[in-house]
Amino acid sequence: MGNWFLRNGLVYRDGLLRKESVLVLNGQTVAFGLAADYMRSSFSGMIREYDATNCVISRGFIDLHVHLREPGYEDKETIATGTLAAAAGGFTNVCPMPNTDPSLDTIERLDDLQTRIRKDGKVHVHPIAALTIGRKGQEFVDYDDFASAGVLLFSDDGDPLQENIAEQVFLKVKKNGGVVINHLEDKSLVKEGFFYEQIPPSSEFSMLIRDLKLVKKTGCRYHAAHLSCIQSVELIAEAKKMGLPVTAEVTPHHLTLTHLDIAEPPGHFQMKPPLRTEYDRLALVEGLKSGVIDVVATDHAPHGKEKEDGLFAGSPFGITGLETAFPVLYSYLVLNKHLSLERLLSSLTEEPAKILDVQKTLEIGKPADLVVVNLERGHTLAKGDFRSKGTNNPYISEKLRGWPVLTLLNGKEVFSIED
Repeated sequence: MGNWFLRNGLVYRDGLLRKESVLVLNGQTVAFGLAADYMRSSFSGMIREYDATNCVISRGFIDLHVHLREPGYEDKETIATGTLAAAAGGFTNVCPMPNTDPSLDTIERLDDLQTRIRKDGKVHVHPIAALTIGRKGQEFVDYDDFASAGVLLFSDDGDPLQENIAEQVFLKVKKNGGVVINHLEDKSLVKEGFFYEQIPPSSEFSMLIRDLKLVKKTGCRYHAAHLSCIQSVELIAEAKKMGLPVTAEVTPHHLTLTHLDIAEPPGHFQMKPPLRTEYDRLALVEGLKSGVIDVVATDHAPHGKEKEDGLFAGSPFGITGLETAFPVLYSYLVLNKHLSLERLLSSLTEEPAKILDVQKTLEIGKPADLVVVNLERGHTLAKGDFRSKGTNNPYISEKLRGWPVLTLLNGKEVFSIED
């Protein structure tokens, strides 16, 4: 139907929270506040009334860093399950990394992926292309072809961009107005193991130093993925002061947990970069609060139930995050007055929208891609709650507040839950 009247909610738009109604007709936002109330009273067609008491209504969240696993690893996640998890988390736009099999390194593979997305996607999916063929760091992908197809984000994800090809990649991506996203990990500094003792901060910030020099030299837009240490925050701050075209992201788990929180099963706490110290965590929170770090991204990395019985040789890194991102951040940071609600919402909407070049906020005449979050809804997370195939999540058994209860895409309900 695409017709909704949402009343009694706190609406986030243009950086501000307002107590007002929202009217959606034919899938588009048509009015706010008193205008919405008046137009609703004179509208005689079928419409869904929604009482948003205790709720925030916002443009749908945007995640610049997810892993949907398809094609190649459908036992871990699929486009269908991953985008359903996104909708349940309030996300209407997600950007999947190209570490699939095969990787997203040709236009033909992009065509195949987009066919799958049209068939099974529950939300908007914006693919990130590989930087190199097979993500092997040897041959360039056709950046011109991808740019012509509207793909401007490039990453080799878990395979960091190597020294011998990095400058040429930056120059080629710059030529097409694209963005380089690099997995910050100098693997020569990493020891065998799973946690921060084996994966030191230097493995992250040493590569960031190199990349920022290349940004300065080439002028290429650059996005730093999943920062985890204070040195990286300081480097991004310095780069921004210099006016470099740099943005950065941080995950919910790096904002809320440290290595001291690792518990059973340890696979629920195993990710790259790893959880670090409280000193690092506080620097990340301050970086997000000040705007040095632009966005929150989940790095949603499901592995089915692969790590339920403990770690093993070759145990894969990553945890799920799409469904728990907002309640985790609201419960840990906003309720404890470490971050404002407005800044949290901005980091999930306006700021990633600028990087992705999509709609930044709720606007009259634009598609009603929105989320309603009940700030008073409390729920103890259980393993059986996930729409994702992945259950590897460090917040299981915690009671969290602030859960999405309704997600609309073009005015159509893609997720809802009754209180």
